[in-house]
Amino acid sequence: MRKDAVQQDPFKSVSIIGMGLLGTSLGLALKQRQLAEKIIGVGRAGSPSLQIALKRGAIDVARTNPAAAARSDLIVLATNIGVFPDLFRAIAKGLAEDTIITDVGSTKQQVCRWARDLLPRTARFVGSHPMAGSEKRGPEFARVDLYSNAVCFICAGKAGRMELAAQRVEWMWQQVGMRTLRVKPQFHDRWVAAISHTPHAAAATLINLIQADAANLLRAAAGGFMDTTRVASGDVEMWTDIFVTNHLAASKSIRTFVQLLQGFERAIRNEDRTAVREFLQRAKTIRDQLPQRQGGG
Repeated sequence: MRKDAVQQDPFKSVSIIGMGLLGTSLGLALKQRQLAEKIIGVGRAGSPSLQIALKRGAIDVARTNPAAAARSDLIVLATNIGVFPDLFRAIAKGLAEDTIITDVGSTKQQVCRWARDLLPRTARFVGSHPMAGSEKRGPEFARVDLYSNAVCFICAGKAGRMELAAQRVEWMWQQVGMRTLRVKPQFHDRWVAAISHTPHAAAATLINLIQADAANLLRAAAGGFMDTTRVASGDVEMWTDIFVTNHLAASKSIRTFVQLLQGFERAIRNEDRTAVREFLQRAKTIRDQLPQRQGGG
């Protein structure tokens, strides 16, 4: 253990802001593993999500004011990314000195900039991105094992209190079954643009490709098409936030994808059997090397 390693004990209180699939699943996992003495769920007034999370035992207390989270040991932002600036402002004034803030957002550079600009200078923000999820949304789809056997990216500084906060957040994600990986925000955004955001754009494009005769074609679609396009059923607002907040890396990755597809199209148009086969074989060789795993993201 490193000399500055933090003692890893259960949290006295954890506030999860956003009782959707990810937030409620985290509450269930923390409860099962007894990682928090008290879990506070924060959501919108009038939303059924808080009551569902309470009924499922994912949280102990329901609140509708994000400021109520400010005194917790750990705050987890589990809403759409576009809401983060308002949440940072809401918790900033009453933030306890030792409170750690993290998130489950799918982009990190923009989120880390917001945290730097909107939270107090002494705030301990550690960016997280658990690569787990589903195209299904809402607390009713939450699972205690949602985070098991998946990777969680951690973006944090390496000095003093920030390092101890990062260790604490890593420990939490590891305790709910994740493998953690430290990465700089810019590398994170570049990587997930390739392995998550561009695939989502491709799935949406494939669905839009058949829109003129979707009713008939979907009846005839086989498993390959359904599997490839599954993520296109994801939450539209959430994915709009993701693409907009990671616009540089996502647009570059999509441009590269289009260029590769154009090269493949030329090979098909020219009846170049060798080029077609090489393209497919190269993809098969790489894909066959990928480990089987759970989760999404």
